[in-house]
Amino acid sequence: MDFSNVQDRSGYLGGTDAALVGRIGGGLRINLEHYIRLAVAYGGLPRRYLRGVPKTEAMEAGHRFEDYFFDVITADWAPHIQRQHILRRPMEGLPALIAHADGYDATRGLVLELKFSRYHTADIAERYRWQLQWYYFLGAERVRLIHGSGTLPEDVRIAFRTVEKDPEAQAQLLRGLCRIKEMRPRIREVAEMVELKDDNDESQGN
Repeated sequence: MDFSNVQDRSGYLGGTDAALVGRIGGGLRINLEHYIRLAVAYGGLPRRYLRGVPKTEAMEAGHRFEDYFFDVITADWAPHIQRQHILRRPMEGLPALIAHADGYDATRGLVLELKFSRYHTADIAERYRWQLQWYYFLGAERVRLIHGSGTLPEDVRIAFRTVEKDPEAQAQLLRGLCRIKEMRPRIREVAEMVELKDDNDESQGN
C-alpha cells in the first residue's frame, strides 16, 4: 500500500493518530468519532467519513519552512538527510502503523520533525508529545524537533531540541494499540451501523 499521501488516512494509523492511541492507552472513553477514525484505519469505512482538515495560514507557513530548511539549510549542512521518509512497524491484528518523518538520517536512525510556530520550543514539544514519541515506537533511534519562528525567509529563527524517548509514553502507546485490537468487533459493528444509517438516509431522500 502507498502511504506517501499524508492526507489519505485510510488503512493505517499515523503520527496524527498517536495522541488518540496514547489517550486510549490511558483509559479514554471511546466516542463515535473515535470509532469512525478507527474504522477508516482498518479499512471498514471510506475516508469520506472523516472530518476534513481545512488548510490554514499556519499550515502553509509550516510547508514554506520545510522548503526553506531542506533547500537552504540542509543542502550544505547535511545533504545526506532524506526529506520525507516513512517509518513502519507491523503488528498483528492492527492497521498499518506508520509515521511520515519530515527528515530522516538513515546513518543514525535520526528523525527530524519540523514545526513553525510563534510558541516556545518547550511548548511545541509538549503539544506534539505523542507524535514525537510515535517515531520512537516505530523504531527511530533519535528524534529531533526543529522549531522555526519569525518571518520567512529574511528573519527566520531556528531552535533544535532533542526529544528523549519516554518509557511511560511507549508503554501507554502499546496499551492503546492492544485495546484497539480488542475493540475490533465493536469497530466493525459501528462501521456497519454508520453505513446502514447512510443508506437509510439516502433511500428516504429519494
